[in-house]
Amino acid sequence: MVVTSVDASGPVVVVQARTRSRNPASCTGCGMASEWVHSRYVRQLADATVGGRPVRIELGVRRLYCENPTCAKVTFAEQVPGLTVRYQRRTPLLQQLVEAVGVVLAGRGGARMLSILNIALSRSTVLSQLMRVPFPPLTVTACPPRSPRLRPPGPSPPKQGKPMPGRLRVRLAGTRGGCSKPCTH
Repeated sequence: MVVTSVDASGPVVVVQARTRSRNPASCTGCGMASEWVHSRYVRQLADATVGGRPVRIELGVRRLYCENPTCAKVTFAEQVPGLTVRYQRRTPLLQQLVEAVGVVLAGRGGARMLSILNIALSRSTVLSQLMRVPFPPLTVTACPPRSPRLRPPGPSPPKQGKPMPGRLRVRLAGTRGGCSKPCTH
C-alpha cells in the first residue's frame, strides 16, 4: 500500500492511498494469486480517531479476475491485510473498538461513549455489531470426587442441608462441593 496524500485541514483527517499494482492478489474464493486486472475503484474506510479527529481512508483497490477456471468467483477485490476485511467499511482496529464498547455498554451507552471518542454510530449499529460478537467458548470441567476427610474426635460440625427431592443443588462456579478452595481443574 502506498499513501499518496494526507489532508488534515478539515474536521476529518482524509488519508488517500492505493495498493501496489505490481503485486499479485489472492482470490478470496480459492486462494490462487492473480494479476489479471478487471477494474479499479476507491473504497472508503473509517478508522480510529487521531488526536480526537475522525479518520477516513480513501483506498484505491483493484478488482481482479480469478485465473482458476474451477473457482466459483469470477472477479474479486484485493484486500490489504490488517486494513481491510471483505464487506467492511471499518478498519479492524475500529471494528474491535466498536465491539468492545458494545460488549461493555450495549446500545445507547455505547453510542454515547463512541460519540465522546468522535466516532459517530447509532445505538442500533452498536447493538448490531454486538450481536455479531461470538460467545466465548463454553468449557465444562468436572472436579474430581472429594476424598473422605478424617474428622477429629469431638462434637460434629453442623450438617449442611441435604438436597430435597425435586430440587437441584447449585454451587458457585470455580468451587468444589463443600470445600472453599477454588477448583483448579
